[in-house]
Amino acid sequence: MIPFKYGSVVSGKDFCGRKDYIKELSKFVVSSQNVLIQGERRIGKTSLIYETVRKMKNYRPLLIDLMEIKTSHDFCQRIIKSIITLEFKSNFLVKVLKYLSSLRPQLGIDPLTGLPTVSLDPSVELTPESLEEVFDLIKEINNKKNVVVVFDEFQDVLNLSDAGKTLAVLRSKIQYHNNIPYIFAGSIRNKMDEIFIRPDSPLFKSAVPMTVGPLQKKEFSDFIRKKFSTGKRTITNNTLEQIFKITDNITGDIQQLCEALWSVTSYNDSISEDRLRDTFELIFAREAKSYELILSELTALQFKCLAGLAKSGGMPPTSSSFLKFTGISQPSSVTKALSKPLKLKIIFKVNNEYRFFNPFFKAWISYKNL
Repeated sequence: MIPFKYGSVVSGKDFCGRKDYIKELSKFVVSSQNVLIQGERRIGKTSLIYETVRKMKNYRPLLIDLMEIKTSHDFCQRIIKSIITLEFKSNFLVKVLKYLSSLRPQLGIDPLTGLPTVSLDPSVELTPESLEEVFDLIKEINNKKNVVVVFDEFQDVLNLSDAGKTLAVLRSKIQYHNNIPYIFAGSIRNKMDEIFIRPDSPLFKSAVPMTVGPLQKKEFSDFIRKKFSTGKRTITNNTLEQIFKITDNITGDIQQLCEALWSVTSYNDSISEDRLRDTFELIFAREAKSYELILSELTALQFKCLAGLAKSGGMPPTSSSFLKFTGISQPSSVTKALSKPLKLKIIFKVNNEYRFFNPFFKAWISYKNL
């Protein structure tokens, strides 16, 4: 059995460390304190929240993924789906239909699982005010057993055309949910700051901030070694150092790289740096189609700038050295060209530095010499 997991929430023996975070977050949950959790994508924010709540008696996590929501209808539907997943009982479905009557909920059957589902009538035009009934339903659930409401990728609320009004409705409802802790997790710092730090935002200073960074290297290294040892494998210090460097210490990326490294090695192997080439070739083979799709979305200049970021070793993209390296004449051309990769979430900006969301795509560009 492959011991490394990525791309999903992990808990129990698959969860590593973060005892101080768990202790602090547990205190906030017990106090029904709203919390803002920030950290880079795939750093382990959702797993931290889930593991914290899992260890607490009499609490249940209501996980609501808001990634790429576009409308109020999406927002309401995501919450309802999470509620049904959490509280699946026939008598509860009756309550759902009752509480959401004005939204014209429709009861159906999932063709894959055979389980009941509740969807909203697409002909009903939902507005931010429609959320009020959904949040009343959350309060009703909490009356039965304590829930911890978790909004993952919360910054994507800003995608809504009426984002300000939506946030105002949110604030008006949750400020009276004194016994329900709300956790807002996000991976794009400037957008989360816009929601919680700007004085003109409805959610200004409405949650205690926590920042989740990389795991302590020694603790995570020991965890990785132990996982490899379950398959009679050992990994050298230099190989581990390379793994942390390649992935910028991002937990999920490290797990993905280790899973592929496991797959290209065998029992009793001592895993040295030379095995990383085979590992990357496996990852590239798995992800080639998604990489090629990214290329199809970009113009020649946009990709030229992206390739420059991948190969230049951290040169500022508007610097004379970067322009010379890429053969682009004007800094303004670079800035304009990078706006598309930023929008597509291929890269992101931290202070004045551009980074790739997927370090393996960055490595693929250099590997293919594109």
